[in-house]
Amino acid sequence: MMRAYGWVFLATGTVFVAAPLPLTSLLGIPNGGHGLWLGLAGSLMAVISLLSFQIARDPFPGSRWDLLLLSKAMSSLLFAAFAAADRNPAFLVGTAVDSAIFVHLAFLRAGLSRPYRARAEGGAGIGQEAWFLMAKDPAARRGFWARYAVTRGRAECRAVLFDKTAGRVEVETWERPADEVESGPATAYRLGDLSLARGRARGPSWDLAWPAAEAGPMTFAPAFLSGAGLVRAGYESAEGLARVTGEARVGGLVARFDGAPAGVGHLWSARGARGWRWARAVFEGPEGTTVFELLTAEAPLAGSLSVPMTAARLVHQGRDLSSAGVLASLAARSELRDGTWSFRVRFGGVVAEGGCRLDGSLAAEFPYDSPAGPGVCRTSMTGAMRLTLREGGFPLAELDSPEGAIVELAAPSS
Repeated sequence: MMRAYGWVFLATGTVFVAAPLPLTSLLGIPNGGHGLWLGLAGSLMAVISLLSFQIARDPFPGSRWDLLLLSKAMSSLLFAAFAAADRNPAFLVGTAVDSAIFVHLAFLRAGLSRPYRARAEGGAGIGQEAWFLMAKDPAARRGFWARYAVTRGRAECRAVLFDKTAGRVEVETWERPADEVESGPATAYRLGDLSLARGRARGPSWDLAWPAAEAGPMTFAPAFLSGAGLVRAGYESAEGLARVTGEARVGGLVARFDGAPAGVGHLWSARGARGWRWARAVFEGPEGTTVFELLTAEAPLAGSLSVPMTAARLVHQGRDLSSAGVLASLAARSELRDGTWSFRVRFGGVVAEGGCRLDGSLAAEFPYDSPAGPGVCRTSMTGAMRLTLREGGFPLAELDSPEGAIVELAAPSS
């Protein structure tokens, strides 16, 4: 598609330069007065043609998309301004065409799936980026969390093991300069013996592997706002449901997994979020496995602006459903009161409603930086969640996980 756009832009620029009289006559520009404007238009079309061909070869550096979208956004606005200033409705044709191209490009960009490739690679404006693996062994009442991150010039890896039976949480961290991190199309993160790639997570005291995921990637960011570059942060479920096997040791605690349910998340941000609530639960039952993941956060926009967003994912009875975007967020309910997070989200005709609580007796606490100042993030892998699913007013399922939900709450300290 981007290669086709490149040829269209190139052909259009050639027409501008090679056959100027019909165009200038249509727009009411006097003969002889077109040289400067069509010369600039021709040079712009050459630039955006090159950007389109570069994106076709490698769509992941975000700076190319930003430049291409900026050109279409500005041309749409300027065409509308000229139509009003000159009272010439012919300019509105340009507004309509370039606006449609802008919207299409934004959705093309949003549709890219790259959970194991760094957003910061080849682009600018990413202040922090992290991947995290979370694996649960409900029978042994243990959970393991590994976070691989780069934050403002610092590389950090964190391993946390939650043991409900022992009543302990153990944490180990490793820090190095960010320029020592290696990444590529297939490997998200490598820092010495710390690494995360599709199908395997390793560290000094853990080695976990999984086959092809039962539920693959899905983004939680609003598609158009994210694709247009208006939201400077995002989160995606890189592996919605994987079955991991291996062993993890942290601070004297040991967890062994044999086909245990797990997931991999990927988040990035230009300047951090003010706060968030995030939860995930895997319900195993006679009718199959249900996965529910929910995120409420202040999504940063341009400058110091932000907008509250709620997004969710539901995997149930062979269906993989998403609730993301501005309209879905406006229709959702997400409220934290007296330690209970109650929610209601709609996946088309399916409604998910319930509540969850963080296990305060077995939570790990970490500081984080936000635009509002220092904050505190608390995470537990032995939280509680109840979930009711309905479709068309009829009940689908009543699900309950008394101590198997992952719940994370983060807020500025002040």
